[in-house]
Amino acid sequence: MQAVCQAKEAHDKSCPWGGKGTEVHMAWFDLERLGWEEGDVICGLVVVGDETVATGMMRVTCDAEGDGGGKTEDEEVVETVDAVSTERVPLTVGN
Repeated sequence: MQAVCQAKEAHDKSCPWGGKGTEVHMAWFDLERLGWEEGDVICGLVVVGDETVATGMMRVTCDAEGDGGGKTEDEEVVETVDAVSTERVPLTVGN
């Protein structure tokens, strides 16, 4: 619990957007190990289970993040073009 409080304090002092911490994201394993549940409030932060956070780590998100702290990835658009030549070009191998 003390580590969460320290993380919130560090975030609030160093947030480049001037926000205040609202959530702490932790690995599901860590939540279970500590006996916490998603939605619990620790040091004023709502606990969120997050599979993208490594075990033993935490991520504090704040009210200044536009998407509420959740990550969104733009969908990658891949366009495949089949290029077929109508001509043959002879190649010479070697000198």
